Amino acid sequence: MYLMLYLTTGSFLLFQMLYTVIPLLYSKVKKLDITLDEKSLSVLVPAYNEEKTIQNCLDAMDGLHYRNYEIIIVNDGSRDRTFDRLQELLDLRINYRKPNLQLKYKRVRGFYQSALYPHIFVLDKLNGGKADSLNAGIDYADGEIVITLDADSMLESNSLKYVNQYFHDPTIVALGGTVKIAQGAKRKNGEIHETFTGKGIVRSQMINYIHSFYVRKLTQSYFNSIVVISGAFGAFYKELMYEVNGFRSTVGEDIDITLKIHEYIKTHKLNQRLVYAPEAVCYTECPEDLKNFYKQRIRWQKAFVDCVLIYWSKLSRSFKPGISIFFAIDGFIMGTVTVFTTFFYLIDAAFSGSSLLIAFMLFIITTIINALQLAISFLLCRKYGSHFTLWEYTKMMVFSQYDLISYRLVLMYVNIIGTIKYFDNDNGWGFVERKGVASIGRNTSASAR
Repeated sequence: MYLMLYLTTGSFLLFQMLYTVIPLLYSKVKKLDITLDEKSLSVLVPAYNEEKTIQNCLDAMDGLHYRNYEIIIVNDGSRDRTFDRLQELLDLRINYRKPNLQLKYKRVRGFYQSALYPHIFVLDKLNGGKADSLNAGIDYADGEIVITLDADSMLESNSLKYVNQYFHDPTIVALGGTVKIAQGAKRKNGEIHETFTGKGIVRSQMINYIHSFYVRKLTQSYFNSIVVISGAFGAFYKELMYEVNGFRSTVGEDIDITLKIHEYIKTHKLNQRLVYAPEAVCYTECPEDLKNFYKQRIRWQKAFVDCVLIYWSKLSRSFKPGISIFFAIDGFIMGTVTVFTTFFYLIDAAFSGSSLLIAFMLFIITTIINALQLAISFLLCRKYGSHFTLWEYTKMMVFSQYDLISYRLVLMYVNIIGTIKYFDNDNGWGFVERKGVASIGRNTSASAR
């Protein structure tokens, strides 16, 4: 056990150095180029029981600074009034567009176009899960690029322009945008102002998202080693999705499709990249209580374990700075194995006085590294256009120290349980209850950036 502890501690320190140096030295803000030709985009929004949140999503798309795009909302056999709500909001009419018949999915009951907003379509189908809904949306999409968006996600006004700009690089075939927490974000004079408010569980997620995107994803993008393009906001060439046979019906379709694309690129020895686009931003509603937080994170951990079992041998045959080493060491060893070794070490330390000093030293090191990386993530957050005040950043830094001994321990417990529960073979939507109150309003003013 101690040997494993030393190995995981060494891996932890190595990767924390990478996550500290790379984003600080090599991150560059991409200036928006409004002269570029607009590629055709299809925004896919799978919706299951989203009657409370679907209007927020539509409202946020009302002022997007882009012309050549369509929105396809996929109603995946919702049991609530999602479809009725869409009919009320959009005034739907039957559209006879034919699918490309490249992917498999449950039967489509109807394809509709809004009489009020001709660029918005609704695909109504039998329930098949999120991956099944995305495959149906891809098959009906007219755009060259498909963008996946959660029904509770709200795009900033220039997000599609940034997506378009990144895809003008011929080596880029997929990207993930920045996902931020909608609770506490308000629009003022055309800008989105973020405040560090809400319940402790919400504030913990705000800090976690800022660090995960501006530190971890910037570093992974530098090494072309993005482990997961978030399902809340990802973009892919449609033809590439056909080549990899679309999304697999699994508990974590976003990490699965990311690794599937990496495998495809590696197998065919292509000069292609998956990148993180920090300037392309969307806001999403996060769980506001431990029950729904637990459900969400259990699903995420089960998804990761599922992909470890499927892709480990395929992506980890050659260890090098890239997806192989990040998936194997940063993802599996640090994200899962370390949780178990730390848990058993804490138990041992509780009954062994000689281990208490080592435990205390590890805690101090973790605290210092946590504070340093958060400071860097806050600098990058500001660099990429967030509007937190200095006082908000100070509150986040103070709260993060409390977070280390509270919600981080909850996450440790969830990772352990999620790893064990993976074997219960439940691959459903993993539906998290949403309040539908996290709206940042319509994009009726100037650019949010």
